[in-house]
Formats: sequence, C-alpha cells, structure tokens
Amino acid sequence: MANPKCIGCGVTLNRANDSEAHVIPNALGGHLSPKGLICRTCNTKLDDLADNALIEAFGDWPTLLDIPRDRGQNPPKLLDTREGHRVRLERDGTLTRSNVVYDVQPIEAGHKLQIAAGDMKTFRHLLQRAQKQFPHFDAKVAEQYAKVVGDEGDDQLKTTLDFSPQAVFGGVVTAVWLYLAKTTGRAFMDWGRLLQVIANVQKHGGTWRYLINGLPGLKGPDVPLGHKIIVRSVPSTGQLIAYVEILGIMKIGGLFADAGGPAILIEHIHAYDVLGRRDRSQEFSIDPFEFERTNWKTVGIGPSEAEKLRDHFRQALESVFVKRYHDRFSTP
Repeated sequence: MANPKCIGCGVTLNRANDSEAHVIPNALGGHLSPKGLICRTCNTKLDDLADNALIEAFGDWPTLLDIPRDRGQNPPKLLDTREGHRVRLERDGTLTRSNVVYDVQPIEAGHKLQIAAGDMKTFRHLLQRAQKQFPHFDAKVAEQYAKVVGDEGDDQLKTTLDFSPQAVFGGVVTAVWLYLAKTTGRAFMDWGRLLQVIANVQKHGGTWRYLINGLPGLKGPDVPLGHKIIVRSVPSTGQLIAYVEILGIMKIGGLFADAGGPAILIEHIHAYDVLGRRDRSQEFSIDPFEFERTNWKTVGIGPSEAEKLRDHFRQALESVFVKRYHDRFSTP
C-alpha cells in the first residue's frame, strides 16, 4: 500500500515528515490527533497562522482549570492580581507570590532588609547580593528562615479571554478542515484556498457567527467542559454548515462550503467530554427540521456586534469557567 500524501503540499508522508494533526490543540484538551494527514512543515504553518492564536485566546484558563491533556501537563503561569501582585500559578491551583523584592531600610540597629522572589534561584541571587552589600550578612543562615508566601485575602487574579475573529476564527476553520480530512479521507478545499479563507475570516469573520445557544437542531446531553465538531449539509441548498465548540464556552458556526444547488446529505458529529476524557459522539443527533430551517446568515451573534458579545462572554465566563474553578477547590 502506497504511503499517504500530505493534504497540504502533497508530499509523500513517511516517518521523518509525518506529524500528528491536532484537530483541536492538545493545550486545550483536544484528543483527535490523527497521523498520515499532514506533514510537519504544513502542520507548523497552520500552528503559526491559526492554532497558536486559538490557544492564546483562552489565556491562563487551561492551567486555572487544569484541563486534561492527551500529552504533557498544563504549564505554570505568571499572573497579575488586581492589587498589583505577581503570582505563580501551578496546575494544582497553588499560588505563590513571585514579585522580586530587594528593599533596604535604615533602622536604629543597622538596616532592615526584605528579600522576595518567585523562585529559589532568583532568591539565592538576591541573598548573594545582600552578602556583598553587607559583609556581616550570612546568606546561608538567612535562607533557612525563608518561607513560601501565598496569595491571601480577597485579591483577585486578572484573567482574559479573546474570542475575536483574529484570535479564534482561523483555528475554527483549521479544525473543520482537518476533521473532514480525517473523517472522509479527503480535503474539502486545497491548501491555497485554505490559507486564503483563514486570512479572510481572521480579518472580518467571513460567514462565521457566534452560536451562543449552540448548534440549532443539535440534541444530546449537557457536557459542561466539552468539545464538539459538527459538519452537516442542507440537502435542498447544497450548503455545508460547520460548528465548533471548545470547552463548552466558545461556540462558533456557519457556512463552510456551498455546492450551489441540491446535494446529498453529509453529516458528521464529534463530541468529546474533556473532564471525563471520553468520546460521546454517539449520544448526539440533529433534528433535520430545525437545522434546515435555520437562516445561517442571521442566527446567533455576528462578529461586529461587540457589545452583545462582551455581555455574553462575561456571563459565560462566570457560569462555565469561574464556576468550574471554584468547584475544583470546594469542600464536599
């Protein structure tokens, strides 16, 4: 059997140039990562054009929620608090102050020295600095009295989300393109067209809209922190509609392709429970009547409706991510 070819550049794939095509990035808890689809060079190009921005759009939340990954763990993050402190966040929720402090104040008996840092390497460097400044200062003894200081009181972390077209729409197009290639064995648009579409949707949104209530006609259980990729045609018009949901909070859909006339039914449903780490695709179905009567040009919220989007994502952040964060540490 002949080796497969890259759906991007057409090069024959082998052990040296094949790569895992992360349909939804691993950093966001995606688990679909087929090989035999795309070469390393094209995959890296998609990372640079779209996927890295999609990951960055979720800010520090994957670590705050400790989103399960198929490979590796969520990295520590440095965050600022509303009271101006810098803290280091570990994936287990531990917060430690990381502000670098070297403060010398004259007092009656000599000098008062306050030293603080976010890691022991920097802390020891400051102790050595103090020992040079004050020859009688014993750095080794001082280190024995060092203590870890956490974030206490009512201070709050500064966190962000950025679901603007520039941040996420390119990643949505890439996810659908890779998912269809995995599911059907063929690319629904060539490489040049894909790059053009990514650039267009990042600039002005294209045919994508924010489907804040989910995909019309989709039936299935509530999966609070889950991923969905759904592609379905409207046979009477030939429109191919795509929908991508990431971590239950970012929900985007719209026209992906158009046959220009009646076409056969195409339907692919992928649903994944990120926290439960299991595929739940078989639990979902689409009501064809509700789906096919939807006006895909007006459903949901458009990219230009900034105020509505701000209000929606502010509420969604509280009800999905903030709730999950508090649930992680609540006492049973």
